[in-house]
Amino acid sequence: MAPPLSRSDMDTAIAKYGPILQLHPDEQYVNCSIEWMLSHSTLIDTKDKTKNIVHPREDQLPQGPKQGTRYYLQVEDLAKPGNFSTAKAYVNAFWRWGLDYTDLQFWFFSGYNGHGTARFSSLVEDKVEHQADIDLAPLGEHWADWEYAAIRIDNTSKEMMGIMLSEHGNNIFFDKTAVAKQFKLVNGSHPVVYSSLNGHANFPGLGPNFSEHHQVLGKPAGLNFNLVNSTADGGLQLDCSTRYQVIAADWLKGTPDAYDIPAWVGYPYRWGPEGTAIHMKVKTLSDFIKAALGPKEFFEILVLDDPITLLAAELMHVLVKSDINGAAAPATQAPWTGHYS
Repeated sequence: MAPPLSRSDMDTAIAKYGPILQLHPDEQYVNCSIEWMLSHSTLIDTKDKTKNIVHPREDQLPQGPKQGTRYYLQVEDLAKPGNFSTAKAYVNAFWRWGLDYTDLQFWFFSGYNGHGTARFSSLVEDKVEHQADIDLAPLGEHWADWEYAAIRIDNTSKEMMGIMLSEHGNNIFFDKTAVAKQFKLVNGSHPVVYSSLNGHANFPGLGPNFSEHHQVLGKPAGLNFNLVNSTADGGLQLDCSTRYQVIAADWLKGTPDAYDIPAWVGYPYRWGPEGTAIHMKVKTLSDFIKAALGPKEFFEILVLDDPITLLAAELMHVLVKSDINGAAAPATQAPWTGHYS
């Protein structure tokens, strides 16, 4: 078994393979640094409000083990748009004994995750009659957003073996063949990773990148739903080969090659508030769908009413995750420790 990557190996791999994060030109919630986010936050101690800290430094954040929901961050509204001039990729280098590769996980942070957009299609006899994209605000919104793209490096050859992308909780792996076919490579080795509009899920290319497909009925009438994850060229770009910070490489601890680990990595609580909630009735979502589709025939109005209500009820469970609380700390998320399935 080949030894894990050295610090020099990792720096070389990042310089050679660091991805280019491509934002949508209409993105309202761009990336920012942790330091910038904290400068617009208040650390809340629910057990002792006298210990709240306005604009905490990272070394003032509580460390693990986590005590329920004792602490959280209350964020100022002006932090929602982010601040791209401060943005960087935060690299968690993952390797454990027995693996012949190292995953360089480039984590991207945004102060806010925007609303979802859905494409609804009305069906008559299983054929599309009307179609429309609907702004689902506030569904899908939450404070703070962590997404990542991982470059898998062979420990022996030091070459890229593939790419892992986060897509709304899913982790999609692309081997070398898929990378060559599906990714744009800048200067032959830097993959372009497309960040979806508002939601920041990562994709290998341009397009609507549909997800969360649902269909209710079809004959005599029915309804199709897809979540739209729009990606496009022309927006801001983050070159992760130059704008990055390695924040974890556990096997190097205690060695001369060890990286300085920022204190915020050990913060186990939400990057955002606790106890927030989205309130939307099924009828409200049903009315959105009906207005967007605008069926003109009485027959369609009659037969689509029940499918729309059924689908709206189903989607409330998909899109309303009970709150718009902040995202979980990255070190508490499964991919951080190599659990991608």
